[in-house]
Amino acid sequence: MKRKIRLLLSALSFISWLPVANAQLGIPLFDLIHDTICKESEFVPSLLATNAKTYRWSFCPPLYHQDPVGTNMGTGALQLNVNNNIHTVKAGDFFYSFTINNDRRVFRYQYMDGLEEDPLVTDFGHFQFSTPERPSGISVVETRLGWHVFIIGTTNGMGRLVRLDFANGLNYPMTGFHAYSVSGILNSPRELHAVVVEDSLRAFTFDNNQFKRLDFTVDLANIAHVENFGHMGGVFSDVSDIAPVNELGNFHFIVTNESTNTVAHITFGNSLLNTPFAANLGDFGGKVDVPTGISVVRNCNDYYGFITNKDKNQWAVLHWPASIAGTPTIHVVELGALLLQPTALSNAHFQDGAAYMHVINSSNTMTRIKYDNCNNASVSGSDQAYPNPVKYNQTGTYPVMLVINEGMEDEKFFCLPITVVEYPSINLTTQDTLICSGDTINMHALTFGTDSITWFPEYNITPFTGNFVKVWPEYSQVYTVTLNFAPNCIIKKDFNIRVDKVVADAGADRTITDGSHTVIGGPNTTLGEHLTYKWTPNAYFESPSNQPITSVRPPQNMTYYLTVTAPSGCSATDSVWISVPCDEIYLPNAFAPSAEQFGLINLQLTQINYFRIYDRWGKEVFSTTDPYRKWNGRNPQGIECEMGVYVWEVDGYCKDTNLRIRKSGNVTLVR
Repeated sequence: MKRKIRLLLSALSFISWLPVANAQLGIPLFDLIHDTICKESEFVPSLLATNAKTYRWSFCPPLYHQDPVGTNMGTGALQLNVNNNIHTVKAGDFFYSFTINNDRRVFRYQYMDGLEEDPLVTDFGHFQFSTPERPSGISVVETRLGWHVFIIGTTNGMGRLVRLDFANGLNYPMTGFHAYSVSGILNSPRELHAVVVEDSLRAFTFDNNQFKRLDFTVDLANIAHVENFGHMGGVFSDVSDIAPVNELGNFHFIVTNESTNTVAHITFGNSLLNTPFAANLGDFGGKVDVPTGISVVRNCNDYYGFITNKDKNQWAVLHWPASIAGTPTIHVVELGALLLQPTALSNAHFQDGAAYMHVINSSNTMTRIKYDNCNNASVSGSDQAYPNPVKYNQTGTYPVMLVINEGMEDEKFFCLPITVVEYPSINLTTQDTLICSGDTINMHALTFGTDSITWFPEYNITPFTGNFVKVWPEYSQVYTVTLNFAPNCIIKKDFNIRVDKVVADAGADRTITDGSHTVIGGPNTTLGEHLTYKWTPNAYFESPSNQPITSVRPPQNMTYYLTVTAPSGCSATDSVWISVPCDEIYLPNAFAPSAEQFGLINLQLTQINYFRIYDRWGKEVFSTTDPYRKWNGRNPQGIECEMGVYVWEVDGYCKDTNLRIRKSGNVTLVR
C-alpha cells in the first residue's frame, strides 16, 4: 500500500503547469523540494536568492479575475484638495503614500496599523510656495543617500521639479528640500517615474507629449543630462500615469493618455538606458475613457492592469494572458459610488497576500481598492526571506511566486507551480471534545500506508505512537497526530481536548462552640455566573445555601458537602466537617433588655433541670426549665430590674450524650 501511495504522488507530480510556466521562470530564486504535495502537508521553499534587499512571497495570489472590494475612506484627516498624483512604497515594516494638493502642500500618509486602517497624516506644507503651482507627478525612491520624494509640475507656465529628502527614513522628519533649475529642460511636464539605474538616479517624464529621461549627478544636486526620446510616433497625449513593468530583465512602461482615451506601451529591452520604442494599444473599443491612473500587477504567468476612467466612474481591467509584450483584453467593472470622477490611482502594494491600491476622487475622498488573496493557503504571502511553513486546504495547482528587490533596477521575479493532491483517507475521532477534569478519553487515527503515526505532546497520553491513544489532560490541551505517508505527504491533525475544570472548596474542617455560627466555603472554589452551587444537607443555614460561601449554625456535629456544577454537566464536590462539642454552658456576660433577652446560647441542652437568676441580695428574679426561654430583665411581678450584676446558675443535659452540665456565673444588666 505504501508503494502505491508513493507511485500515485510521483505520477501526479507531472500534472502541473511546468511547460506553460517555463517561458516566465527566469533565473531561479527558489526551489521546491517536491512539486506535488498532499493537501494539508506543509512545505517550505528552498531559498536560492539569499542576498536580496526585499522579498515578497505569494502562495495564494490575489483573485484578480474577480471584482475587487472597495472602501470609501472619506475625507477624514486626509486633507485632499484636487490631487492627481499618489505614490506608495514600503519602507521597513510600514507603508507610506505621498501626494501633493493643487494648493501645493505635500502630504505623507503613514499606515502604521496596516493598509486596512486610516493612515497618520503629516502636512509638510508648500515650502514658501516652492512646490509646483500645478503638480502633475510624484515619485518616491530610495538611493544610497536615503529616501527621496520627487515632485514635478509647472509654475507660471514653466516646468518645476523639486526634491524632498528623508535621509533617516520615511518615518522620520524631512531632512532637506531642493528645487532644480529646469529652464530650457522642462516646459509642461506630466507624470514622473524615478529609479536607480547603474547606481545613478534616473527619472522619466513626458514634456509636451515628448518622452524624456533625466539623469542626475551622484549627489542629486543637479540634472547632468536630459535624453529626449521625442514624440515616438505620436502615441502620447496628456499622459496621466506610468506603470513600470520588469519582465525577465526587460523593462516596460504602460502609460495612459487622458485626452485621447488610449493606452501606450513603451519597451526598453534589457536596460532603461536603451533607446525605447512605443506602441499605441488603442482605446479598447471605447472602454478606456478619460483614464487618470494605471497600475499593473504580475501574476505567475500573466499580468493585470487597472485603469480609473474619470468621466464614467469606472474601473477597467486589462489582462495580458502570457507576456506584457502581448495584446491585452479588457473588461469594465462598475464600482458605483466608490469612484467619484477619480483623478489619481496609486501603484499596487501588497499586505498579507492581498493587493491594495488607493484612488483619489474629485470629491477629495479616497477609495481603498482591495483584491483579496485566495483563502486556500495557511500563509497567503510573506515579506520575510524565509517564510513560515505553508499548507493548502484544497486540491489544485497553485503558483508559488517570489519577487526580490521590488521596484528596483535589479528586481527579479520567479514562479513555480505546486500541485496539491488529496491525501489517503483518515478516520478520526471527534477533533473537538469537551471532557470533565479527571476524565480519560480514547482517540484514534485510522488509515493505511503510513510509515509512522506519532502524537504530540507527550503529556498525559499513552502510548505516544500508533493508531489508538488515551489522554487525560488536567487542563485544555491540543494534541497533534502526525501521519507520515511519504516525504511529500506528511499530514497533521489536531485534537482540541477542552477540559471543563471545576473546583469545589468547602473550606477547612473546624470546631465551634455550641450555639455559635461559622462561615463555610473556601477560596479555591471555581466562581462564575454560569455555575450552580449546592450545599447538602440543607439544614441550619443562616445564609442562602446556593452560594459558594455561606453561613451555618449547626446544633451538633455536621458534615456539609458543596457541589459545583457547570452547564456542561461537569461537577466537583468537597466537604467540610464541623465539630460542635457539648461540654460547656454558654451565656452572654452582659445584655440590654431594650435590645435583647438573656438566655442560653447552647443548642444541645435540650433538657434542663433549672435556669435561675438572682439579684445581688440573693433574691430570685427569673427561673425556668425551658432551655429556649430567656430573661427579659424584669422580676416575676413584671417590674424592671435595676442595672447591676446578677448571678445565674444552670443545670442541664446534653441531647446526644446525656452528659450532665452544671455551671454558674455573672451577667451585667445595662440600660
